[in-house]
Amino acid sequence: MTRHYIIMSSSYTDGKRIALDITEDSRLNTDSIESIFSEIKRSCDEDVPLSTHYIQTEDASWESVQQYDPFFEDVECVSSVTEFAKKIKTDRDLKGLDVANYIASQVLCTHVKLEKLVYLAYADYLCSFHKKLFEDPIYAFTYGPVVDSVYSMYRQSGDSYIDPKEYDDAKQRTVRVEEMPAKSRILFAKDGVEKKQSIDATIRKYKSKSGGQLIDITHRKGSPWSFVDSNKMYQVISDDLILKHHLVEQ
Repeated sequence: MTRHYIIMSSSYTDGKRIALDITEDSRLNTDSIESIFSEIKRSCDEDVPLSTHYIQTEDASWESVQQYDPFFEDVECVSSVTEFAKKIKTDRDLKGLDVANYIASQVLCTHVKLEKLVYLAYADYLCSFHKKLFEDPIYAFTYGPVVDSVYSMYRQSGDSYIDPKEYDDAKQRTVRVEEMPAKSRILFAKDGVEKKQSIDATIRKYKSKSGGQLIDITHRKGSPWSFVDSNKMYQVISDDLILKHHLVEQ
């Protein structure tokens, strides 16, 4: 019989769960396991979500683990601590599209409303914690602040709703966004609980407003958007502008 100490997490980039399978007897002790955890957390931050499993199978192969328990059937086993940490680290920083997908799973939005909610979530978080919510730059377009990846993904929906739930046909559902994967992606990120709570607060504050009403908010005199020439393509609204002038939007 072979003992397997399995550390698991998720790779959202690869779209799968990943595992580090420790089978060598020399590493199956408290000091060695703690050292492996420390190495992963040094690379991926202390709050990285990990789960552990202990089983015994006939041999040291990963196939024996998958045969022993169907829970592991779709899990990719990686060969080293370094590779395991590298796959996780890639997903610890949020992208604008991650935040957009989560908001769209919570609020019935047109793409215009979604664009503004993504920006306001970013601005609220930046001003509260002085950290970026996601890595994408925010541009000043004619109708307000825009994250380019969100615009590219959802603009095809036009004036129809981006709808994660079942509504009647009059709502013209064009894109379906699943809630649990979108929520899990936020929580998996660095400071994920903090970020989700901040996004939820933004949603509660603005969800009842239309896209047009949100444009009115971001277009107010003295808003961050108002200090950037939106007649030129892809002009960045800087974090400094948001920190100084987001109060006008609130």
